[in-house]
Amino acid sequence: MNQPVAQTAAPVASRRTRNLFLLWVGQFVSGTGDSVFSVSVGFFVIYLVGPHSETQVGLTRMMDALPFLLFGAYAGVLVDRFSRRGAMLLSDIARALIVGAIPLLHFLGWLDWWLLPVVAFASYGFATLFNPARDALIPDLAEGANLLRVNSIFQTSQQLAVILGAGLVGILLAPAIAGERAGADGIAWLLVADAGSFLVSFACILLIRTPRKTLAQAGVRPSSLSELRESLSTAWRDARLRSLLFLTAVDNFFIMGPAIVGAMFLIKGTLGLEIWAYGVFEACLGAGWLVGTLLLARFGRKLRTGRLVIWGMLLDGVTYVPFLWLQTFETFLVAIFVHGLSIPLITVGRATLIQRHYPRERLGRIFALVAITVQGFTALSALATGLALQWLEPRELFFWGGLCGALCGVLGISFKTLRRTE
Repeated sequence: MNQPVAQTAAPVASRRTRNLFLLWVGQFVSGTGDSVFSVSVGFFVIYLVGPHSETQVGLTRMMDALPFLLFGAYAGVLVDRFSRRGAMLLSDIARALIVGAIPLLHFLGWLDWWLLPVVAFASYGFATLFNPARDALIPDLAEGANLLRVNSIFQTSQQLAVILGAGLVGILLAPAIAGERAGADGIAWLLVADAGSFLVSFACILLIRTPRKTLAQAGVRPSSLSELRESLSTAWRDARLRSLLFLTAVDNFFIMGPAIVGAMFLIKGTLGLEIWAYGVFEACLGAGWLVGTLLLARFGRKLRTGRLVIWGMLLDGVTYVPFLWLQTFETFLVAIFVHGLSIPLITVGRATLIQRHYPRERLGRIFALVAITVQGFTALSALATGLALQWLEPRELFFWGGLCGALCGVLGISFKTLRRTE
């Protein structure tokens, strides 16, 4: 009686392992390239513009995330209407071409600073398809596996990518190794590798064999704009999802600007160090994020996902507050590592909550709304941070951003539906 079940289970397990491994590798390689881009593009602006470039850096980093705010919701509709795997393939090949244009223009002598935010906007415009497609595809590729564990494993690829990408910038552009190439030329060569990383991701995703149940459903569907309106209205009526999106948006507005813009000027202005130190700083953040994810995968399976998110937001802010009193590079590295420990509570908890409690056919749209609140409000935060640094010292920026972020966690406790979600 058990033999047919065993025969059926073996191919499923083999396919699941193969598909998840390919997606993990593709995400890791392209994520490493993304990390290189994220760490280096702001410094590229500084090298092209010169001192007092806070506004230009803030504008450039805003363009990393602005497409999610403008196109994210509609991208989610497209992901649910068409092939999720196909959306990821399109995103990868487009981003390879777009990012590859930066070093080409630089070495031809045609690169001006304003082209960097333009290229960032175009590249991350295609990322609006990739991210919700990936998160919506994971439950289907997992085929019954524990979602908290699977999401934790996929988080490790992002964290290892941050560590490796930022670490490469820190090592390869260190003056002792890069010499005269430590400036704009060194960054340009790293962006060549970034473009190549998307081609590797493309190859991995091309090899994924999507289970039959993930194929598009036959029959007449409403227009994409009708689905967009329905998606937004449904999210507004759902108290749990509305609370999750609201808290995510506010938390990211206060937390992300200091992380991606304030940290650059903390390293260069306050500490007097260069891009290699920023790479090490970001690598320590990724290391804390990785350790936190591994701990969550080991001990967090019985915790309520709603509470994970709320506690994560509280700790996300609290761990910024000590920055006001720190003085040395080494102490900042320890502090950002501790901050990284809290991030998986939010990211893993939020993804698992959505995958557990919402229908598969709507996951692309829901994850796209999450991307709006994460990346869209990161864009606003980056611009606001660039302006705030005209008046605030970077350590003060971390302090006030952390304090406001912690208040988001306190506010989250009052949202009963979210707090009680398993």
